Amino acid sequence: MTCGACVKHVEKAINSIVGVEKVEVDLTSGEVRVEGNVSQHVKEMIAALEESGYPAQVSTGVSSKAKSRSCKSGSSCCCN
Repeated sequence: MTCGACVKHVEKAINSIVGVEKVEVDLTSGEVRVEGNVSQHVKEMIAALEESGYPAQVSTGVSSKAKSRSCKSGSSCCCN
């Protein structure tokens, strides 16, 4: 993720998952924190991010935190 538009894309993808109550995206670290009843929907969240062009993985030991480090279009921002 490289800009505010990327953050909005990630928020939209995660908010589409059943049980999500709150999404916090940290552009600097590339981390996404998700609150709600989502432990059974982690694979769906990762798939939604990947479908939106943001590869993600779950951080070790925390089921509601994912990292998405690249922009939708690759090395440069898709939104500029």
